[in-house]
Amino acid sequence: MQGMIPFTADDVQRSLGILYNVGFATSVHRAPVAVAMDPLPPLNARGGRTVPTEGWKAVYSVLVGEDMCNHMRNLHGGAAATLVDTVTSATLALLATESFWGYPMISGVTVSLDMTYYNAAPLGTKMKLTCTVEHVGGSLANMRGELTDWDTGKPYASGTHVKTWRDMRPKSKTKSKM
Repeated sequence: MQGMIPFTADDVQRSLGILYNVGFATSVHRAPVAVAMDPLPPLNARGGRTVPTEGWKAVYSVLVGEDMCNHMRNLHGGAAATLVDTVTSATLALLATESFWGYPMISGVTVSLDMTYYNAAPLGTKMKLTCTVEHVGGSLANMRGELTDWDTGKPYASGTHVKTWRDMRPKSKTKSKM
């Protein structure tokens, strides 16, 4: 996590605060703990943030709880997909500005989510969820979420996430007289 900075209280609220309002899987959405993130990229001329070529990252810790497990007491694939889906979205929200990927459609809508599963993560496992925003354009964002063992780096699952966004703020209406 070299070069990363700790989340501030405001950063935590802007990212994970979104998850606390999701109406399903509340225990899964309350599991991530914000650890560190890359410094925010500066605003560009269009009012958004330009993601560096290597991507922009945030790291969260997640403890595999009983309600996230399948009958074999391992992280359920659906819980892993939910974590990748919603925490990459919460990470993207950190890059939002008033005019770019912001309200009322903050962090956009999922176009695709593709998961790959590598190993079982048993109940009680402390995982690292590394979210990388690979690209953010005017209407599409590409992200990746990787669930690994916090101590060993053993991979559990990873997912790629594509989202779309459009500016939904009301347009000002001006009538011209001829």
